[in-house]
Parts: sequence; structure tokens; C-alpha cells
Amino acid sequence: MKENNRIVFLGGDLRQCYMVRKLVAKGYLVATYGLEIEGQYDLIYRASSLKSALNFGNIIVCPVPVSHDKVVITSEQKLEDLTIENLINNLNSNHVFFGGVVLPKIKEACESKQIPWYDFMQMDPVSIKNAIATAEGTIVEAIRQSTINLHGSSCLVLGYGRCAKILADKLKGLQAGVTICARSEEALSYANALGFQTVPLNELSASISKYSFLFNTIPSMVLDETLIKQLNKEVILIDIASKPGGTDFEACKKYGVRASLCLGLPGKYAPETSADILNNVILSHNY
Repeated sequence: MKENNRIVFLGGDLRQCYMVRKLVAKGYLVATYGLEIEGQYDLIYRASSLKSALNFGNIIVCPVPVSHDKVVITSEQKLEDLTIENLINNLNSNHVFFGGVVLPKIKEACESKQIPWYDFMQMDPVSIKNAIATAEGTIVEAIRQSTINLHGSSCLVLGYGRCAKILADKLKGLQAGVTICARSEEALSYANALGFQTVPLNELSASISKYSFLFNTIPSMVLDETLIKQLNKEVILIDIASKPGGTDFEACKKYGVRASLCLGLPGKYAPETSADILNNVILSHNY
């Protein structure tokens, strides 16, 4: 990336805080809006509005994901103008856009205005490294919430995509007994070839009560009330699928099952590593 580029951060979490600090240390001019950074950083331009932030620079960086509700940009601050609609209205052809899980309406706006856009999560190096941080964070949550060891426990991982594969491998490394549950016969065959027990999703009801830990990675309703009421009441259920997850959380409350939707784990447990990954992507592009 050229040294004269100015970088704008809209919203974000600890990942973006570390990104800003590291970029400023490298000499880049950076503006933030909707991102609270502790300490005095006089070299950071604190924008007073989304529009003034976009007027400051040409490299626009949004969080991962850009938005949880498709209305407001992900931020720990509540700012009236920090919205997807306002972002789209103020983007112009001088901008380059980066974000994670970029909404279709943003992509369409960028293309209509001839704005280059990049989705962090569509880049294999980013999504794979992000999955590592997610898996590690998931294990931290499991240990934090439970009164038993993962070692020797019975774990069920629903799904067998990137996050699930890495999570299953790390659980196996902790000597947990790991079963993979998925719809795809190919996924189940691959998991079995790597030494995991497997169960087809449509046969899960027969064995779901035996697990001490459930980890869902499938972003659709798979753990419905019928399955929830069969769970061991001491189970720890952690859902890391995209919001709203794949679990009937109301049913969990009804039947006394401890369940949590854990999103943004890389930002919570590995923000500095995540920041390095994302900054490397931004700095590797030439505009």
C-alpha cells in the first residue's frame, strides 16, 4: 500500500484497536469513528461523524462482520449515523473498501460507484487463520463454563466446515472424545478417515443425550426443541455459527440447558493476532 494513503476505521472491536495502533506506529495517517481506543494517541484523527471520517481518507476499513443486524455497523458505541445506509450514501469513487462478511447491498453500491471492495472472510489466508482463533476461543469458553475437563469428555461438533475441522482437531489434541455430526456423506467420510466418530444429522436424536459438550457451527436451525429436550441437563452447548446461530435458545431456557451463542471470539481472545492478519491484507494491496 502506498504511504500517502489515509486509512479510515468505522466501528470495530479490540481487533481494530490493535490495527490502528500498529498502522500509526508504521507512520500511516488513520482516522476512527465508532471505535474507542484507550490511551492518548495524538496521531489518530477522531472523526466527529461518519461523513467526516470518509472525507478524511480513501481506505475504508469496516469490522468483521461489517454488521450483525444489516442496519448498523458493528461497534461498541451507539452512534446514530453509524449505519449501513449512511455508509453507502457517502462512499465515493476515491474509496477502497475492506470489511468482513460484506453485505450484498454494500457490494452492489461499491460496484455501481466503481469502488474496489474486499471481503476479509472470502480470502482463504484470513478465513483459515480466523478459524484458528475461533477454535481456540471456543475451547476457552468451554473450559470457562464447565466444571469438568475436556480431556476424556464426550464432545459433539455439528458441521464440518473450516471452523469445525480446526475445532475438532484441537479438541482431539486435548484427548477429548470427538464425534462429528453433519448432513454430507462426504464430510462424514472425511472426518471418519481422520479418526473421528461420526453421526449423520438425521440420526442425531438417538445419541444426543450422551455428550458433555456440544459445539454447533451450522448457521441454520439444527438444534431444535425436539433435540434440546433430549439433552443431558449438565451439557455445555456453545454455538459459534453466524447470528442467530443454529440453536433454539428459548427451548434451552425451557429445559434448563446451558447454552450460549459465542460470536466474535477472535476479537475477544486473539485481537492482536487478528489485527496482524487483517493489516497484512490491507498493506499488501497496491492502489
